[in-house]
Amino acid sequence: MKILIVEDEEGLREALIRTLTGEGYLADGAADGDEGYQLICTGLYDLVLLDIMLPVYDGLEVLRRIRKQGFRVPVIMLTARSTLEDKVGGMDLGADDYLTKPFAMPELLARIRMVSRRGAGSAADSRLKAGDLYLDTQTYTLSSASGSRSVRLGAKEYQLMEYLMRNPDRVLSREQITQRVWGYDADAEYNNVDVYVSFLRKKMKFVQTGARITAVRGVGYELEAEE
Repeated sequence: MKILIVEDEEGLREALIRTLTGEGYLADGAADGDEGYQLICTGLYDLVLLDIMLPVYDGLEVLRRIRKQGFRVPVIMLTARSTLEDKVGGMDLGADDYLTKPFAMPELLARIRMVSRRGAGSAADSRLKAGDLYLDTQTYTLSSASGSRSVRLGAKEYQLMEYLMRNPDRVLSREQITQRVWGYDADAEYNNVDVYVSFLRKKMKFVQTGARITAVRGVGYELEAEE
């Protein structure tokens, strides 16, 4: 899971990034509402931690804008303002949860898990489907409808496969993939994408799927997943 922390207090923002990274999440930070809005609009994030008191645009304005644009990414509001009016205002705009500062990290992690489960739905919904290709988001297992074989993916393989399967028949640039899988601040190079695509192609061949990852010259890759 990739999480964006939109928080202008640098110390808290960096502490959250360290904690979430230590828990196995991918985490990026934004220091103001405009930067946060622009990053959310990339579609790279699975969950947003959004402070209300932000420079440029406050958190409620960011939330209003992304919901108006149709982005349904789960949002947990973080704020020192704990009045009922503030909470109702955030929820009415489409916030998924609300956490008042100061908060304990274990409580935040529990809220993240709760919102993630809420979005995941039932156990039957734990599999992503693209054409005849299936990816179990709980076990990292790749399989197909046409064969009896399955294979478990490594962490980076899973993150890349998940991104492709959430965007079937759409060209994703190497830059988009690198930011999604390795993060903005990582030292990963674009050729890492080519290496991991090669790994995935071999595993897709093993599970006998009709889906395929095609290269778009000079741009990136596309998962062709027709039935």
